[in-house]
Amino acid sequence: MGQVEQQGREAVDRPGRSPRTAYGAGHFAKSLAWTFTDLLLAYYVNVRVGLPAHETGLLLFLSMAYGAVLDPIVAYLLRGAEGSRRQILRIQFLAGLVTAAALVAVFLPRDQGASAFLHLVLALGLLRTGYAVYDVAQNALVSLLPADDADAHRYVVLRQTLSAVARICIAALSFLIVDKGAPSGREVLLAGAIGLMIVATASWILAYSGSAREGSARGAAVGLRLPKGAPRLLLAAAVHAGPFNMTARMLAFVDRGGPRDHTGASLIFALVLGTLIGPILIGRFREDVQRPWATMAYTTLGVAAGAAFLAAPRSGVPALLACAAYGVSLGATLTMFWRGMSAAIREHARLTGERTDLAAFATLTAALKLAGAVFGGAVGLALDGFRAGHATTSLALGLVMAIGGACFVMLIAPVGRRPAPRRV
Repeated sequence: MGQVEQQGREAVDRPGRSPRTAYGAGHFAKSLAWTFTDLLLAYYVNVRVGLPAHETGLLLFLSMAYGAVLDPIVAYLLRGAEGSRRQILRIQFLAGLVTAAALVAVFLPRDQGASAFLHLVLALGLLRTGYAVYDVAQNALVSLLPADDADAHRYVVLRQTLSAVARICIAALSFLIVDKGAPSGREVLLAGAIGLMIVATASWILAYSGSAREGSARGAAVGLRLPKGAPRLLLAAAVHAGPFNMTARMLAFVDRGGPRDHTGASLIFALVLGTLIGPILIGRFREDVQRPWATMAYTTLGVAAGAAFLAAPRSGVPALLACAAYGVSLGATLTMFWRGMSAAIREHARLTGERTDLAAFATLTAALKLAGAVFGGAVGLALDGFRAGHATTSLALGLVMAIGGACFVMLIAPVGRRPAPRRV
């Protein structure tokens, strides 16, 4: 082990000085902002603002596609900070301020019509711009802050667990929003509270930038070079965020009628509760997550559970159980994926002496957002048929999800095989 890595371990292990807690708080706040828009933006735009289904789908596509394009550009512009914890934390703080302000702007009350669509396009553009820098910097810390591989595993499990906790919080808050009879203005209040959390946590972890050791003595890779195995992982991320996750995008639109119906919010809550259980299971069975059979088992669970939901989305308790199982699958498989990416980056740094944290995670988030853009736009195509209960629409959604699950297994399982021990 090199001197710099040993110093990093000492900084992490020192009581009261661990940046892992501050990192976790920052990731929780960032996840709240992402989940708030990911789960509720479509409902807010379609039901609250009153945009038709095709404009809702177009808005989601434009927003996510723009964010996907930004991520590699941001990584390229920030490549001079590669491997420097101090610079990345300062960049993250400034981007967090922009993200917090833009999040509030998105949910400001407005009149319906063409002006509402334009306002949302501009506000979401600002949000995606700030969030792209904020997200790229935060994600780089997953491989930059850990002192060794064991610590990296703890960071990944912490990241995915807190992501799930954030989704649970938003799912609980969705009962205040996914309600046709609820007064307007609640969304901007919640967005303001999340924005304050972003500012507070970004300020907290910024305190480590002055005294923190540099995470690595190695230099940044030239351009946007990626670690070995990254293309396969990027494709796996795209199919996970796109087709495999397609069914989850429809939950908010399930209702049984009536002004105080909370069916959609209940289904969302069941799903995100499952996404919390998934990372916890992975954390308890650390050795098994490296085996292909575990990836196949969790993915099969997701396809079966998603199909059960689509067969009877208004069945009450059975639909809730199906959504919870689907969430377990999504949370577990995503944790496997992030562990694989973190391991690939760290292994590349050991073998070549290059840090690729920013480039790898920026390209990753670009793949996630681009897939989300394409399949978020597809929500507009399937929304009316799903609401009407058309069997052909449910069958099409199920096929898309099953194909996505099969592709994910083929792409991620080879990466999950346990590598032979290396001498470093």
